[in-house]
Amino acid sequence: MRDCMDITGKETLRRAVHYLFALVTLAYLISGLGITEYRAIEPLTGGMLTKALSFTIHGMLLVPFVLLLALHIYLVLTIRSDRDKKRN
Repeated sequence: MRDCMDITGKETLRRAVHYLFALVTLAYLISGLGITEYRAIEPLTGGMLTKALSFTIHGMLLVPFVLLLALHIYLVLTIRSDRDKKRN
């Protein structure tokens, strides 16, 4: 019973990390576009996402992006390893 709860907890954590990673990746891409293509992004956002704000957001998202990427890879590998162990 404990083993089943452990896997469920890992799956919940994995899903949360995947969703957060997707959101941070999307924000990272949009802020990057806001830096390089600011003439297109600024009017699309009604002037809310300026080049300077995009640069600030992009810089602040680097560490969370890298940490979530590493956690994402770790969780995928450990869950895959757990599934392989159960099959054998």
